[in-house]
Amino acid sequence: MGHIHVLPSDIQNKIAAGEVVERPSSIVKEIVENSLDAKASVIEVFIKNSGMDSIKVVDNGLGIDYDDRKLLFERHATSKLGKAYDLFEIRSLGFRGEALASIGAVSKVTVESMSENSTAFKLNYSAGHYEEDTVWQERQGTIIEISDLFYNTPARYKYVKNLRTEAGKIIDIMQRMALNNPSVSIRLVFDDKERFKTPGNGSLKEVIHILYGMQVSTNTVAVSGDSPDYKVSGYIVKPEITRSNRNYINLSINQRHIRNFKLSQAIIDAYHTLQAKDKYPLVFLNITMDPKLLDVNVHPSKVEVKLSKERELLELVENTVRRALLDLNLIPEVGHQSKEKQKVEQETLDFNDYKKEAIREAASLYEQPRRKPFFKDRENDYKQEVKQTQESVTPFKERKAKDQETYIETESVQKEKLPYLEIIGQLHGTYIIMQNETGMYLMDQHAAQERIKYEYYYNNVNTGNEGISLLIPYTFEFSFDDVITIDEKLTDLRELGFEIDKSGVKEYTVSRYPSWIKADDPERDIADVIDFISHKSHFDINKYREEMSIMMSCKRSIKANHYLDKKQMEALLESLGQCQSPYTCPHGRPVIIHMTTYEIERLFNRIMK
Repeated sequence: MGHIHVLPSDIQNKIAAGEVVERPSSIVKEIVENSLDAKASVIEVFIKNSGMDSIKVVDNGLGIDYDDRKLLFERHATSKLGKAYDLFEIRSLGFRGEALASIGAVSKVTVESMSENSTAFKLNYSAGHYEEDTVWQERQGTIIEISDLFYNTPARYKYVKNLRTEAGKIIDIMQRMALNNPSVSIRLVFDDKERFKTPGNGSLKEVIHILYGMQVSTNTVAVSGDSPDYKVSGYIVKPEITRSNRNYINLSINQRHIRNFKLSQAIIDAYHTLQAKDKYPLVFLNITMDPKLLDVNVHPSKVEVKLSKERELLELVENTVRRALLDLNLIPEVGHQSKEKQKVEQETLDFNDYKKEAIREAASLYEQPRRKPFFKDRENDYKQEVKQTQESVTPFKERKAKDQETYIETESVQKEKLPYLEIIGQLHGTYIIMQNETGMYLMDQHAAQERIKYEYYYNNVNTGNEGISLLIPYTFEFSFDDVITIDEKLTDLRELGFEIDKSGVKEYTVSRYPSWIKADDPERDIADVIDFISHKSHFDINKYREEMSIMMSCKRSIKANHYLDKKQMEALLESLGQCQSPYTCPHGRPVIIHMTTYEIERLFNRIMK
């Protein structure tokens, strides 16, 4: 007698439930997806005891036909697929027909539904047994309530995590459902307390505001991009708002929430150098594509997907986000603005008398020895400062217009990245103080020069075969420990444009070096490059460009407590304005911060709270 036999249907359903119904949040996801597939415009979800006692989903969708009621809990019973070819262009969120069968195998389920021109019904299902009940209210749509979850599978019940964790999973899934379907009003209620409710008016930004608050929603930026096969749309959040993990990168394809490491990494790459290390952006993107290019039949959760033309999509997503970021003014503001508050201002003060006094005081300053002179010639410095003080009597906007004539001529080709800024002075030899009609700005001089040098090195490392030949080669001596690794990296160094040869036991000569190494101190730069390359286990030119650019820019930038004269500060600001992204250093720290006039006046109580 044979030993192989077919398992009873109730055991089959319990096995399937192990894949589909991992936890309460899995049930919420499956039922709400059914409501969305039924074209519901209003969905309400009621949770008790983190779903372990009860999960109830109420919708106003198409409803279930009376004649289909006995098929609801049969495995692979579905209205969403008709033939095998439909698997190649899945347009619905659900399609397997396993959810209700799996849920019914490990819980008690009540279904109440009515479709258009059909009879209303109510059905109780438990452990494979049907029981019909009376419908108390006829309404189009469906009400599904799941109770006593895992009552007949104690092993699964035992390994459910703590209730707070389960509640967090449910909230996370419902938030993603709301973000992916802004045209549907979604309400979530926990133990008779409403967690959130979206209006269903189609505004994704309003949903973001409800779920994440004003700080996030006011810093969102709309993005859109398309290619022959894909269309990307949604919102990104300015890089000054960050999170500690990548879970806030919300991605959906055809309104289906998905997880895809490569797509998330493409977005992180687009934010590159705009955020600090180990910080991640908030992003809300939907990708629209032909279902034929997408395979969602990979995992029972339907969150993992496979994509055709993946490289094209990755490039589109990264370029779309990067382009939007490059168009932004990313100077963070200090303090909290509240423009809605009424402004109560003090009397305007007349500073004309103070200007004359300031000129006299400026003259007296130069009669005393100065600890850290800014200029070589004290007399010329005095004259220039007096002239600047006199000019300050001129209205600010007139000076701005005059100064901008030259600025506009030089920057007419490139889009202006920074606002017009007038340099006032320097604080502690570290921060450059600036102003315009909106308020005060502080620039970190080290971070600014880091950004300038980073973009120079990144754009020029290994961009060609040009190099600088030396009549007298440079000779470098390294320790015995370094010699072994340098010998292995000679080919990599030559690929970068160095002509380098071993000339002794510990000596190397360089007779040619690439032109991107600056001429002010090439010997030191060459030594740094050799040392850097020798300590890399695997040489990758793209990764090298990135890491080398950061290292070189950090080492070669002016440090704190380094005093600059006015021309040096102006040159630094001008060079920063020509950068592609002048708002952060390569490590993601801000270069410039802004304090508005309103915020300053509020601090001095010139504007009452």
